[in-house]
Amino acid sequence: MTDSAFSEWFEKLWIDREDRVYRSLFGDLGEGVYTAGEAVYQRFERGQPHPGWFNHGVFACPPHEERDSWIYVTSGLSNPWNLERPGKDPSGFAGVGFELVVESHEESGWAVPLLHNLMAYELLVAVGTYQDAELFEYGNRVPLNASITTDFESQLRWLLIEQPKHYPSSFELAAGRVDFFHLVGASDAEVEFARKNSQDNLLQLLRDKDVHPFTDASRPSVL
Repeated sequence: MTDSAFSEWFEKLWIDREDRVYRSLFGDLGEGVYTAGEAVYQRFERGQPHPGWFNHGVFACPPHEERDSWIYVTSGLSNPWNLERPGKDPSGFAGVGFELVVESHEESGWAVPLLHNLMAYELLVAVGTYQDAELFEYGNRVPLNASITTDFESQLRWLLIEQPKHYPSSFELAAGRVDFFHLVGASDAEVEFARKNSQDNLLQLLRDKDVHPFTDASRPSVL
């Protein structure tokens, strides 16, 4: 297997994810991918990022006739940089095995940099940069330790990781399966409720209040 043959296969896989999967699920991919670039990884000051990671990015998918919300989705976490030849990853999953999604009623300037940071961190975790850290999983509560946006002091300071129900939760690439991790913003009080009553109960409460599955930085806490 030549390097050029592997590169061609790798590029086709990338195109398949974006042109077949993302366009069929999310429609218009907006103005193109917002790549992370080297500066995102420099913030972490640890590990040596793969040069290919700098091309990973985020699509900002605008509303259309069937969806009145914005979808922000990463593209690159499912790239199989760990493989040396074309084929399925032995784990059954492509790359780290997931891509991240945030959904908002409004165009949100905070969403792309947030996903850039989460994507960079997860890639560094995947290669063992943080010894005790584990990759995201469904059901996690991710502390942001700050407002979700720098534009104002949002009450949303956490992200809940859940399996989406309103679009397919996974897809297949030539390298393996990829799950979508749908991220939902939450307040300190809401997370405390989840600790005492379970995350499922919190998600149901957010649905009852008509704020789920969205992350709107300006919304007040429901508790």
